[in-house]
Amino acid sequence: MNPLATTRSRWTALVTLLTVFAAPRPVTAASTRASDSLDVLVRQAMSGGFTPGLAVAVVRGDQLEWSAGYGLADRESGRPVTETTRFYIASTTKAFTALAAAQRASRGELDLDAPLSKALPGAQFHAGLSGDSIRVLDLLTHTHGIDSDGPTSVRVAFTGDYSYADLLRSLAAHPPAGAGRAFDYSNLGYDLAGIVLDPAHKGGWKRVVELEVTRPLGMTATTAYRSKVRDADLAMPYEMGPDGFERIPLAKQDANMGPAGGMFSTAGDLARLIVAELNGGRVGGYACIPAAVIAATQRLRATQDRDFTLFHRFGWGLGWDLGSYDGDTLLHRFGSFPGYRSHVSYMPGRGLGVAVLVNGGGASSMLSDIVATAVYDHLLGRPDAAARMDDRLAKLRAQLENRRKSVVADRAKRAARSQQLPHPLAAYAGAYTNPDWGTLELKVSGERLEAVMGVAESPVEVYDASRDELRVELFGSGGVLRAVFAEGDTRAREIVFEKVRFARR
Repeated sequence: MNPLATTRSRWTALVTLLTVFAAPRPVTAASTRASDSLDVLVRQAMSGGFTPGLAVAVVRGDQLEWSAGYGLADRESGRPVTETTRFYIASTTKAFTALAAAQRASRGELDLDAPLSKALPGAQFHAGLSGDSIRVLDLLTHTHGIDSDGPTSVRVAFTGDYSYADLLRSLAAHPPAGAGRAFDYSNLGYDLAGIVLDPAHKGGWKRVVELEVTRPLGMTATTAYRSKVRDADLAMPYEMGPDGFERIPLAKQDANMGPAGGMFSTAGDLARLIVAELNGGRVGGYACIPAAVIAATQRLRATQDRDFTLFHRFGWGLGWDLGSYDGDTLLHRFGSFPGYRSHVSYMPGRGLGVAVLVNGGGASSMLSDIVATAVYDHLLGRPDAAARMDDRLAKLRAQLENRRKSVVADRAKRAARSQQLPHPLAAYAGAYTNPDWGTLELKVSGERLEAVMGVAESPVEVYDASRDELRVELFGSGGVLRAVFAEGDTRAREIVFEKVRFARR
C-alpha cells in the first residue's frame, strides 16, 4: 500500500463550494512586452525543422501573456498553425478527468474513498486482487496495484469496441502489478475512473468533464469528441519518415477518446486551465472552480523519483505530475500519441505557465519541452537561457537524424521480407474473437490484407511467411500476429496476437 498519509486523508473534509457558472471573462494578453522576444525564441527553435507545426501559449499571473502558432497544421495543403488550431492532447486529458472527479467529490456526489466493489458493481477482478481493497482514489493516483498490460486500456484508447460491461468483465484479465501498490503510471486507473464518474452510458465521462471543467472555465475550443473538430481546424498528425516528416492516419474517433487520453484543444484554451491552476480556480475575474478543489488536485498523493526529459518528477497529485525544473517546483502533465505531443506546465511559486503543442509525434516530443523550458528561462532572466536552448536543439537535431536512419533501416528490413504467404489471402480473411479483447477482422483489400479492430485499422505485412506471421500496427506500434492452421485446413482456425488467442467466428 502507498505509505503516504495524504493518500488516506478523507475527501469528505473538503469544503463544499458551488461552481459559479457565469460566463467567464476572456483571458486576454496582459501586454505585448514579451511577445517580440518570445516570438524570436520560438522562431529560432522552429527553424531547425523539428516539427511540421507548433502552438504555444504563455501565462503570467492571471493573464495570458502571449500565444502564437508556427509552421503547418497541414503540410499537404499548406494550411498554417494559428491560435485557433486544435491538437490532440493525449494524456494531458488526465488533468481534466481528475479535476472533474475532484469537483464531484467536493460536493459529496462522488466518494473517492469508496472501494471498487461498490464504485464499479459487476467488475470482475483477477484472483490476486480484491475490489474491496482498492479505492476510487487509488485509480486517480496510479496506486491501484492492477497491471495495466491487458485488454481494458487497449479497448478504450485504440479499438473503441466495448461496452462498460465488457470493460468490467475484461478487468479480470489484468493480474496484480509487479510493483504492488506503489505508484505506477498507466492509463488503466483513469479508464476505470471514467466509468465511476458517470456509469449510466458509454462516453459519460465526456459529459462530466464538460460540465465540471471545460464549460466553467470557458474552454470553448476543448472537446472530447473528434466529430466536433472540423478538419480545417485540426493540426494533422505526422511522424518521422525516411525523408523527413510524413503524414500518418489520425487514429482517433469518438469511440476511442478515453478519460486517460481523449481530448482536442488549443494552446490558448489550455492557458485558461493554467490560469485556473495558478489562481485558485479564478479565470477572468470569476471564481469558476472552488479554490479548495484546485488545491486538492495539486496536493501530493503519491511519490515517484525519476527524471523525465528535462524535468525531475518527485510526486503525483490528481491528474498532475509534481516535479521540478532548475530548482523551481513545476506541476505538469504531458501527452503523447502517434502524430502529437502536448506539454502543459506551471510554476506556482513564480506564477508562470506554458502550453506547447506539436504535430510531429514522437520525433517532435522533445521540442515541446525545449520550447517550454526556453520560455521559462527567458522570463526568469537566466543569463544562459539562449545557450541552453541552442545546446538542447543541437542534441535534438542529432536524435532526429538517428531516428530517421532507424526508420530507413527498419523499412528496408521489412521490404526485404518475402510477402508470399503459404495460403491464399482468403484463407486468412475472417472475423476472430476473444471474449476479453473483442473482435479482430482480417479483410482482403486488393492484393493484401487489412486488419481491423473496432475503429483501429492497419495494413498487414508478412513478417515471417514460414510461420504464417503477419505484422500490423493497430495499437500505435508494430505487433506480430500468427495465423494457426491445422493439417488439412483451408482457412485459419485462429489468430494468436501477442500471445492472445482469437478464435474464428
